[in-house]
Amino acid sequence: MASAQGKRRSTLKNRTRSGSGQRPRTGASAVGSSARKPARESVFVPLLTVWIVALFLLVTLILWAKGNPFYRSDRSGKETRTAAVSLPSSQAPALQKKKPTVLNRPSKEDRSKPTGFHEGAKDAPAVASVPKTPPGPLLPSPVPKKPAVGRVALVIDDFGQDLAMARKFINLAVPVTFSVLPHLPHTREVAALAAAHGHEVLLHMPMEPYGYPKINPGQGTLLVAMTPQQIVTEIDKALRENPYARGINNHMGSRFTEDPEAMRVVLQHLKSKDFYFLDSYTSGQSAALSVARELGMACARRDIFLDHEPTEEFVRRQVLKVIRRAKLQGQAVAIGHPHAVTLKVLQQEADTFAKEGLEVVPLKKLLEEPSRENGAESGVS
Repeated sequence: MASAQGKRRSTLKNRTRSGSGQRPRTGASAVGSSARKPARESVFVPLLTVWIVALFLLVTLILWAKGNPFYRSDRSGKETRTAAVSLPSSQAPALQKKKPTVLNRPSKEDRSKPTGFHEGAKDAPAVASVPKTPPGPLLPSPVPKKPAVGRVALVIDDFGQDLAMARKFINLAVPVTFSVLPHLPHTREVAALAAAHGHEVLLHMPMEPYGYPKINPGQGTLLVAMTPQQIVTEIDKALRENPYARGINNHMGSRFTEDPEAMRVVLQHLKSKDFYFLDSYTSGQSAALSVARELGMACARRDIFLDHEPTEEFVRRQVLKVIRRAKLQGQAVAIGHPHAVTLKVLQQEADTFAKEGLEVVPLKKLLEEPSRENGAESGVS
């Protein structure tokens, strides 16, 4: 049975091949067919290798991406891209070694260290902050003040009659020495007001002029014909009305100041009180300065009258003359009067003295230097 079935199968196979027009391969063709089968199998081997390598690279890239330094996680756990350009994998190891410092949060110790930037909030990032307010423009260093080349004393005579005018002179921007006449309605008030505002106060003592009594200096005038005791009595009476005075200057007195003996009585009495004397220099032959030197007491002499012509143009010219004299001599004494025009010019020229390198001071400061005769202009009696 088995052999019969085998014969039938071989017969059917032969019929099938003969029916399809194909002959059974024999000899060399059979050998060639068997040789081509290994060639097909060799094509599948490289493809499989490629797929394996690709799969390996894919896994590697996935693992590498998780540890990529160009990705970081913020506080919420989301990945944030910090580089816009992807780099080749060959550069990845080098980039992994370099950790960007900008992304690191500074420690407490680092934040406590001084930096060149604002040391503001403790939680501020390490990135340098921009100042909120830009620095202002560089200002030039202040120019040092030049030392004064000279000093000026401004003495205003004849106060005591007009209280309102006295108040205006008190408010001048430069120090003024107030010389107050005795026995006038506002003698006490003006002297007290000037002293209260820090101004120097003098007694403007009336003295005999040429032409007396037609030309009358006023009540309490010192006369050449008086005895020494009478002279001293009149001086003390005037000082009781003006207890703020620390010096005296003469009102008129062209004749009296020319008399050495009369002036000696006056100056000896002033020296006993530690007072000083200002010669208003109403006469070119005044003996006041020479007698004061003999007695060794403080004495000064007027250089310029400001306003014996009470016009604005004249007073301004006299102020400029005072400035020139102070620069030439180192100091100058100017005498004016409580006129509106004098006040106006002094208000306008108050800054001129400083601009010219001059310091306006109380008269007493000029007397700190030894008394000396100057180039004063003789004035009116």
